Amino acid sequence: AQIYLTVTKNRIKEVYDKTGYIMDTHTAVASNVYYQKAAQTGVKTVIASTASPYKFTRSVMDSIDEKYDSMTDFELVDELNKLSGVKVPQAIEEIRTAPILHDRVCDKSEMEKTVKEILGL
Repeated sequence: AQIYLTVTKNRIKEVYDKTGYIMDTHTAVASNVYYQKAAQTGVKTVIASTASPYKFTRSVMDSIDEKYDSMTDFELVDELNKLSGVKVPQAIEEIRTAPILHDRVCDKSEMEKTVKEILGL
């Protein structure tokens, strides 16, 4: 599994360094698969990105440069916005000020019981 993570991180960085485009982790996997196939067959295609790099901000930004690892999640969102020029999705903006609804911590063995309590079951 670690080799796939490394390959995906390398692909994100390579594309960013060459083009300035910041791809999400799913698109990086698709890109790797495509380029392996294209190298063998010469087939050309279009990869339609299905996810936003904002969904995987930490993974994406750490792929570009390990210096981002020390930033908070919202600092990473702001940095991704600066680098990409892509507007931060409204759902992420809303999270910045959303109230915390659940802050319980439980042992794995207590998860089912805890979820039932939260749901009132």
